[in-house]
Amino acid sequence: MAKLKTKWRSITIGYLLVSYFVIVVINHLPVSYFIIGLGIYFLLFILIFLGTFVGVLGVLIQSFTRNNQKALPFYKSAYKLGTQNTTILATYGLLLLRNNEVHQALECFDKGLKTNSYFLTTKTLMGNKAICYWKLGQLDKAIQIYYDFFNKYGAENQAFLEDHSYLEDRIHDVVKDNPYFYPQDFTTLGYLFILKEDYIKATFFTKAALSKQEDYAAAYDNLGQIAYRQDDLAVAKKYFLKALELDENAPDTLYQMGKLYQLENNNTEALLYLEKAKNCHLDGLSTISYEMIDAAINHPLPHTNL
Repeated sequence: MAKLKTKWRSITIGYLLVSYFVIVVINHLPVSYFIIGLGIYFLLFILIFLGTFVGVLGVLIQSFTRNNQKALPFYKSAYKLGTQNTTILATYGLLLLRNNEVHQALECFDKGLKTNSYFLTTKTLMGNKAICYWKLGQLDKAIQIYYDFFNKYGAENQAFLEDHSYLEDRIHDVVKDNPYFYPQDFTTLGYLFILKEDYIKATFFTKAALSKQEDYAAAYDNLGQIAYRQDDLAVAKKYFLKALELDENAPDTLYQMGKLYQLENNNTEALLYLEKAKNCHLDGLSTISYEMIDAAINHPLPHTNL
């Protein structure tokens, strides 16, 4: 059955050609006979690919209504019916991840990777899988996925992979050697190293993102967090403000600015930033949560001298 599903396009084309030739050309039967046979074939097709058919309904609902939650039951049914369609699995997994259903999202991405043959989809699935591991607290596994991508799809014999050197003059080479690594990929990897408190690698990959796209707001947020965690609050503030200049509604940066103003004993300004962050949309892909914002509002940080 699995082999049949992977060859459905060829089977369909073959069926159309052979059935038309046999029914219309050889037996000189009316075209209506061919159409009836075609209808029966597509009915069988829907039954065989029922999971994918239901998943496509979810895609259509999501596209036209812009409502992820309305589409979710269709994706769930498609998954239970055994769909192997990578797009449906990737979309369903992402919705689960946004809903903080991380374990099930990981299962979707793993299943998609087993059947997928398209390079960029593989990259997306690998990246989403890394985010799952991050959310599960397995940072080393998350980071390893990105390094696997460097090895598998980047240039051969990359120096930083061989000598583990993360000097700033290597950034250009890393960006050049990994053309399919986008700013968000470098930034996410940098953020994972922030969580690991490895600020050298965090800075290296974050600056690689800026080398790829110099106005990438999330990368400046990374640099701000690196400085913040190293108690360089003046530099942190500079980077956070730059990030907000590029994206004024970035909830992560608004939250960080709120905490920074608390340290400056400017609770009025801090509250403005925190309330604005709270009004932003947050989901399972966010680095902060509404609970974290509420905690910052209700229990301000003690001020310090910059």
